[in-house]
Amino acid sequence: MPLWKRKKEAREERNREKLANGDWVMAEFYASWCPHCKRMQPIVEEFKKAMEGTLEVVQVDIDQESALADFYTIEMYPTFILMRKGEQLWRQSGELPLERLEKAVKEYELKA
Repeated sequence: MPLWKRKKEAREERNREKLANGDWVMAEFYASWCPHCKRMQPIVEEFKKAMEGTLEVVQVDIDQESALADFYTIEMYPTFILMRKGEQLWRQSGELPLERLEKAVKEYELKA
């Protein structure tokens, strides 16, 4: 098996593991060719910094990790899914402001 394919499979397996078992995870399913995803990139980076120590942000490239995108039935890009130990708590697609991502986390953290 070529190295790039082994790396791709290893990344997909790592992300699958994080999404299934991570304590608090925000998954972003995106595509490198998607203009909405490109516009969200700086917001996602800022969100990662703001959430450090609270939750992990896992970015899933739907072209590289199509099996994961299929598993979570991703039809629009970007799609954000807040998960805790594999359970989907919140899900929204499209361009979102930083405040909306933070609010989703705060709403569910308080319920936990």
